[in-house]
Order: sequence, then C-alpha cells, then structure tokens
Amino acid sequence: MTSTVDPTTDEGTGESELGRARRRKEDEHLITGRTRWTDNIVLPGMLHAAILRSPVAHARITGLDVSEARGMPGVVAVYTGADLAEEQGSLPCAWPITEDMKTPNAPALAVDTVHFAGEAVAVVVARSAYEAHDALDAIDVDYEDLPVVLDLESAAQGGDLVHPDLGTNVSATWVFDSAEAGSGGNVEDAIRDAEVVVERTFRQQRLIPAFMEPRSVVVDPTASQITMWSATQVPHVLKLMLAMTLGLPEHKLRVIAPDVGGGFGGKLQVTPEEVLTLLIARRLHKPVKYTETRSESMLAAHHGRDQVQKLTLAARRDGTVTGLKVELLADMGAYLRLVTPGVPILGAFMFNGIYKFDSYRFACTNVFTNKVPTDAYRGAGRPEATFAIERIMD
Repeated sequence: MTSTVDPTTDEGTGESELGRARRRKEDEHLITGRTRWTDNIVLPGMLHAAILRSPVAHARITGLDVSEARGMPGVVAVYTGADLAEEQGSLPCAWPITEDMKTPNAPALAVDTVHFAGEAVAVVVARSAYEAHDALDAIDVDYEDLPVVLDLESAAQGGDLVHPDLGTNVSATWVFDSAEAGSGGNVEDAIRDAEVVVERTFRQQRLIPAFMEPRSVVVDPTASQITMWSATQVPHVLKLMLAMTLGLPEHKLRVIAPDVGGGFGGKLQVTPEEVLTLLIARRLHKPVKYTETRSESMLAAHHGRDQVQKLTLAARRDGTVTGLKVELLADMGAYLRLVTPGVPILGAFMFNGIYKFDSYRFACTNVFTNKVPTDAYRGAGRPEATFAIERIMD
C-alpha cells in the first residue's frame, strides 16, 4: 500500500507541522515544580554523609586521626579506608580493550595512598548535612608527598609512575590498521609515495561535565531489599556492577533513577560515592543520603577527553587524499572507571569522517596520570575525532 500521509503535514490533517510548537507530554511535572530530584528524597531516620577529599595529587597517607570528628555534635560515625578495606572492593571497569590492559586497584575510599586531588579519604555520617560537613574540618590527615605525574606525553615515555606496582604508566595500546584488516592499503606506503604530506598535532583539552543537578544518592537498607535512589544515567548497569563489586545478590538490590538533572555522560558511571553510601547504610542499618557540592562535582566527578592527537595525511596535488595515520595519547587519569579505556577508541572509525582514504591506521595509547579519571562526556570520543579530521582537512 502507498501511504496517504503527507510528510509535511500532521498525519494527513492538513495542518503543517512546520513552524508549530510541539506539545510535550513528559514535562508538566518538571515545569510545575512537582519534580523528584534525588536530593529531594527524605526518609524517616535518614542520616547524611560528607566526604573528606585529598588536597594533593599523589601522596602516601601516613596519619589519619578522626577521633575529634567522632565527638562533634550530631556525628554518628566516621569511616576511613582502613575501616572499609575488606568490603569495598575495587570500582569496576567494564571495558577491557586489550588482553594485556593494565588496570590498577581502585578503592572507593583511599586506604594508604591517594592518586589524584579530590580522591575520597574519609566519610563523616551525621544527623544533618551541615553537621557532617562541619566535622570534616576536625579530621587530621598527614600526607607524605610522592612524585606527581601530570604531563601526558612525559607519562607515556616513563619516568615517575602513577602506580609503581604496574611498572608503567601505559595502560594499553589499541590499533586498527586497514592493511591488516584487509580493507585498505599500507598507510606508511601511502605517506612515502604522497605528493603532499600534512602533519598536525592537536590538543583536546580536559573538560568537566557540569550537569545542572550535582550527583546525589540515597540508600535505604531497612527492608528485605536494599533500595538506592541515584542521579544516574545507567540504573540497570549500576545495579549489576554494585552487586558484583560488593558481593550482593542482585535481586536484593533495587536502583531507581528519579528525575536526573542533566548528565551528558557525567552520570554514566559507578561512582565511589554510590559504593560508600551503600556500604555505610548497610553498616548502620539506617537510610543515608550523600549529595555533592558544586565544588566537589568539579573536583571529583569524572572528567572528559584530554588527548594529544597526532595526524598525518597523505594526498595528491589535485586534492585526492590517499592515506591517514592517527596516533593518540589518551589521559585515563589515575584510575579506569566504568568505560574509561574504551572512550578514546570510539572515534577510531570516525577520524576518516566523510572522506575516502585508500589506507588508514589508528593507534591509541591509554596513559595514567595523577589527575581525576576521565570517562564518557558528550559524544564519548567521537567529537574529538570530528574536530581533528576537519582541522587537518582544512
């Protein structure tokens, strides 16, 4: 049958869709103030958590005194990494890009060493958020500074190490070569024989996903099933990964994503704060809420991008492109979060863009530094590729 609906009209009614406001059916509760953000959730007997974060990028924790904080008004408990070391596990990375990828242990709460400024060092639980934050100032931490690795290119070459037990700052190198895949020629031959060779190095800066609503999580352990409300983009993934990380039966954990005020990849994560809130609520047998401040969001939520992109383009003088070689250094930060290693390679098949190259080679080396971990942000590896190919074609 042939459709009788004119694509320029609304279901054949004769009223054009062009120039008309679309009626929205899902926004009424948002624009009338009947939203349910995670931080709006209040449960009977609920406690509040606040997190002390490292002010230094790389150091050994040589002393941690929480005795004064434990005596502060309204404080119910204070936890250190040593208190939770046996049960917190390691934050999950769900995307191993090579068989030999190096993955450091990633505790939700630092036990003996901090690897980036903003890493969680201690957690205060109190009867109000204000009392919890006030008690953070009473915690005394001694740090022994360690070498700080910040420059991506230097880190890739060796020298000081973010994780000395790994023996390198390189996590993995992932390669696609059109010649090896049987889909094109050898890119080195194309460059050697080219009439024109253009080389450029681009720096993709580190970015912060500044969502409208900071991250927030509430955990109620008081029923037969633990319930977590989280401002997350991935409630089903979060449920599975928390169960695997903490050794919980998956059917005993329910994760709810209420209204989430923005994410752009920044809430596509299993966060230290979600792990810690769940562990503490389970220990205290009380509902617990954690909501980060805007400053904490800038400091400790995962960042995006941070790459050095070296491109070599081969062409003839008439403008016909014949080969493209892409060499990436991608900054992982201090740890591998949920999909950190896979984000930069998502651009592998977009670097050639809309252009037809007879030969193409893409190589990405993932590198550790003493910075906040990177992960998915606004297109996850693909806007970086689009920027680079269009710049070098220009």
